[in-house]
Amino acid sequence: MDFRAIENKWQKRYEETKAFEPSVEPGKPKYFVTYPYPYMNGYFHIGRAFSGLRAEVLARYKLMQGFNVLFPFAFHCTGTPIVAAAERIAEGEKKQIEILKRAGIPEEEIPKFADPVYWTQYFSKATREDLKRVGAAIDWSRAFITTSLNPHYDSFIKWQFRKLKEGGYVVMGEHPVVWCPHCKSPVGDHGRLEGEGVTPEEIYLIKFRLGETILPCGTYRPETAYGVTNLWLNPDVTYIRAKVNDEEWLVSKETLDKLANQKYVASFIEEVRGRDLIGKMVLNQVTGMEVPILPAVFVDPAVGTGVVMSVPAHAPYDYAALRDIENDPARFGLTPDVISGIKLIPLITIEGFGKFPAKEIVERMNIKGQDDPKLEEATKEIYKKEFHTGVLNENCGKYAGRKVMDAKLELVSDFVHSGKAAIFYELPQQVVCRCLTKCVVKIVSDQWFLNYSNPIWKAQAHKALDAMSLYPDKVRKQFEYVLDWLKDWACTREYGLGTELPWDKRWVIESLSDSTIYMAYYTISKYLQDPALGIRPEQLSDEFFDFVFLGKGTADEVSKKTGIEQGLILKMRDEFEYWYPFDMRCSGKDLVQNHLSFCIFNHTAIFPERHWPRGMSVNGFLQLDGQKMSSSRGNVYTLRQVLDMYGADATRLTLMYGGEGLEDPNWDSEFARTAWSKLAQWYDFAIENYGKGRDDVKYIDRWLESVATKSIKLTREAMDAMNFRTAIQRGYFDMQRYLRWYIRRSPVPNRRIISWFIEAQTKILAPFTPHICEEIWEKLGGSGFIAKAPYPTWDEKKIADETIERSEDFLRKVIEDIQEIITVANLSEAKDAYIYTSEEWKYKALQLATGKNMGDAMKAVMADPEMRKHGKEVSRYVQKVVSERLVPSGVDEAAVLNEAKDFIASEIGMNVHINSEFDPQGKRKHAIPGRPAIFIQS
Repeated sequence: MDFRAIENKWQKRYEETKAFEPSVEPGKPKYFVTYPYPYMNGYFHIGRAFSGLRAEVLARYKLMQGFNVLFPFAFHCTGTPIVAAAERIAEGEKKQIEILKRAGIPEEEIPKFADPVYWTQYFSKATREDLKRVGAAIDWSRAFITTSLNPHYDSFIKWQFRKLKEGGYVVMGEHPVVWCPHCKSPVGDHGRLEGEGVTPEEIYLIKFRLGETILPCGTYRPETAYGVTNLWLNPDVTYIRAKVNDEEWLVSKETLDKLANQKYVASFIEEVRGRDLIGKMVLNQVTGMEVPILPAVFVDPAVGTGVVMSVPAHAPYDYAALRDIENDPARFGLTPDVISGIKLIPLITIEGFGKFPAKEIVERMNIKGQDDPKLEEATKEIYKKEFHTGVLNENCGKYAGRKVMDAKLELVSDFVHSGKAAIFYELPQQVVCRCLTKCVVKIVSDQWFLNYSNPIWKAQAHKALDAMSLYPDKVRKQFEYVLDWLKDWACTREYGLGTELPWDKRWVIESLSDSTIYMAYYTISKYLQDPALGIRPEQLSDEFFDFVFLGKGTADEVSKKTGIEQGLILKMRDEFEYWYPFDMRCSGKDLVQNHLSFCIFNHTAIFPERHWPRGMSVNGFLQLDGQKMSSSRGNVYTLRQVLDMYGADATRLTLMYGGEGLEDPNWDSEFARTAWSKLAQWYDFAIENYGKGRDDVKYIDRWLESVATKSIKLTREAMDAMNFRTAIQRGYFDMQRYLRWYIRRSPVPNRRIISWFIEAQTKILAPFTPHICEEIWEKLGGSGFIAKAPYPTWDEKKIADETIERSEDFLRKVIEDIQEIITVANLSEAKDAYIYTSEEWKYKALQLATGKNMGDAMKAVMADPEMRKHGKEVSRYVQKVVSERLVPSGVDEAAVLNEAKDFIASEIGMNVHINSEFDPQGKRKHAIPGRPAIFIQS
C-alpha cells in the first residue's frame, strides 16, 4: 500500500474543498482551539509538533462531535533571535552557518539568511508545508506573521498597548531585568538559548570590615549573619579592591561589571590575591564579633561577589568544609590556632533537629566531605524547613522568638538602613541569549513594564483562572503560584523585529508581550489580509478595533471615520462575537510561567469577562527514545524529518501515543516504524469484512458489541479529558484485542456487528490517523469526509448487562483449565474431552446462600424441600459458598459451552462433549457453578 499517495490524496482534497475553513453559523455551537504560534528561527521540531497536534486532534474530535470548529495558525517573528542569527550569518560566523547546514538548508541558500526578513519568509513557508504534510486541520485563510512586516497585525498590537496604557497596565519604572550586553536589551524567555524561566533574584550583601575595606558577602538568608563563624575566599582567585559609591570594597573581578549594571558607582583601585588574605580577621558588623578568613576553592568568583560567609550550624556545605579544615589544617595551609576558637552558633529552632541542624544532617546522611553530592539534598531540606517553620533564637537579638519568614523583611530593612547590608540581584542559573552572549542582571530605569505586580490586576487574573477548565487540572496550582509570584515585566527592547511602542518609538514591543491576545486577531485576520477587500493598515484605527472587539461605538461611525464598508465592519464584529472567547489553548508546561499567564492577565485587562479564556491544556517536554532532546546531543528531530521517515499517520499516532498529562511524553522510534503496518492491516480488514458475514446472533456477537461499546465510552471520556494516549489504548489497542478474540471465536462474523465495529473503530482512529481513515471511509461508501462524520456514541443498554462478558470469561477459563490438564497429565494424544456443568440444585443453592453468613445461609437453603433431599452435600456446598464468597454469574453455562463446542474443539484439538451421559469417573458431581468438571479420555 502506498501510504504517501493516500496522504497526498486527502491533503489535496482537504485543501481543494477548504474542509477546515469554517464560517459563522448562528445557532450552531462553536469550538475555538488555539496553539501558541511557533518562532520562525528554524524548522518545526517534533517537540512543538506534540503540543500542536494535541490541539489539532482536539479540533478534529470536536468537529466529529458536531461543533463548528476553528483551529487557526500563525508564525511568530518578533524579537532579537532572528536578527541576532542573521547578523552572525552576515559576519560569516561558522557556528551559525553550521547550524543551518545541519538543519538541511542548501548551502547556496545560506547567504540569504543574512537578511532577517528572509528567515521569516523561509521558515514560515516551510512550517506551513510541514503542517499540511502532517494533515493538520488548520484554517490557513487566517494565517499571518507578526511584527511590522505585517502592518495589519502591527496596528492590532499598537491598539492593544494603547488600551493597556489607558488602563494603567503599562508603566515606566526601575526594575532588575535579564539583560544581554551584546543586544543591549532585556531578554525574555523566547530570546534565550539557555535559562528559560530564570528571573533576577534579590540577594543581600552582608558587609564585613577588614580595616576600612568592606567584604560584601552575598546571601539569600540575611538572618544567618548572626551565626557567621568565618568567611570563605578562594586562595587561587585574584580579587580587586574597588571604590563602590562612597566605600572601599573587596570583591571578585567579575563583580565589578555586575555592580555597575545595578546602579552602583564602582571603579577599580588595585588587585589583591585571595591567598594573601587567608587567616586575617574581619569584623561582623551585625554581631560585633571578629571572625577569620579561611580558604575554600569551592568559592566561584562569578557567583555573588566571590566572598562567602560561613554559617556551619545551619549550612551543610559550610559545616562539611569547616570539618575538612579542622581534620587537617596543614593541608589548607593553616595552623591550628587560626581555627581553634571557632564554635558553632545556633540561630534557628526547627522541629526534628537539635541546636545544630547542619551538623546533624551531615552526620545522619554520612556525608564524607565538602565534595559529597549529597550536600545539595541536605541543604535543600534544612533551608526549606528553616524558612517555612524555623523560629529565631536568643542569638538573633531583637528578632528572637519570631518565625524566619515573618522577621525577614524587617530584618533586611534594618540591616540596609544601618549600613550593614546592601541589596543586590543575581541570576540563580546561567542565562544565554540566542545571540550566544551570557546574560547579566541590569537595573533599567528608562524602561516600560507590564505592571503584573498590581494586586488588583492579579485578583482579576485569579478570577479568570478560577472559571477556566485546565487539562490536567493539577496544573492549576502552578498557575496560581505564577499569578501570585509574577512581577513587573519589561515589555520593550531597543533591538530586534517587532512592533514599535506607539507612544515611544525608541522601543520595540518584545516577543512575550505582543503575543497575549492575538487569538482575537484570528477571528478577523482573513478579512484584513484579503487583497480583494482592500482594507489598508492605516484604516485600522483604535475606533475600528474598539468596535469590533469591545462593541464600543457604532459600525456607521467607524465606517465614516475609516472608510471601511459598514457591512464588512459588521461582518468582522459578528465573527469575533461568534468565535470568542477561545475554548482551549494547548501548550508545553514551560509557558505556564510566562505566555499562558500573560495571556490570562491581558485578557482581563482588555476584554469583558464573557470574553476571557475558557480553557488551557498543558503538556510535558517530548523525549526522543527515552532521552531528553538536545541540539548538543544531536538528537532533535524536525517534523519534516519524521514525515520523510514514517509518513503522516504513523507520525501522528506515535506522537499522540507518546504520553499525556504533565509527565514528559516520549517519541518511540520503534513504535513509529511499525505503526503504518498496523494501520495497513486495519485497512485490509475493514475493506474485506465490511457488510459481510452471517445474520444469526451468537453469544460472541453480543460479547463483542458489549466490550466494544464499553471501549467507546471509555475512549470518549479520555478524549474529553485530552488524555489521548489513554484514548488510543482504549479505542484502538483494546478494541483490536477484542476483535482478534472475536475473529478467533467466530471466523465468520455477524454482518451487522462487524460493520458497526468497523465504522466505530475507523471513526475513533480518524482524529489521530485521518488519511488512512478517510481512505477506508470512502471505500465503505461513507458520506463526505470522515473528519466530519459523527463520533461513535453508545447505547447504555449494551453495557448494562455484564453477564455476556462474564460468559466469555467463563469460556476462556474452561479452555485454559482443559489445556492445563492436558499438559500436566501428558494427555496430548487424547481424543475426547467431556465437560460437565453443575447440577441444577447448586445454582439454586448459590442464589439462596450468596451474601449471608453460614447460619443464615443454611437456614435459607434448607427451607427449600428440594435442597433437603441432597443432605450433607448441601451443607458442604453452602460452607464453600460462604467461605469462598461465591456469587452467581448469571451465565447460562450449558448454552455457552454448547454454542462454542466447535471452537473449544479447535482450541484443544479434541472432540468435545457437553453434559454427556458418559461419566465413568463421576466427575459431574464435583462441578459447581462457574467451575465445570472436566474428564479427558485418553
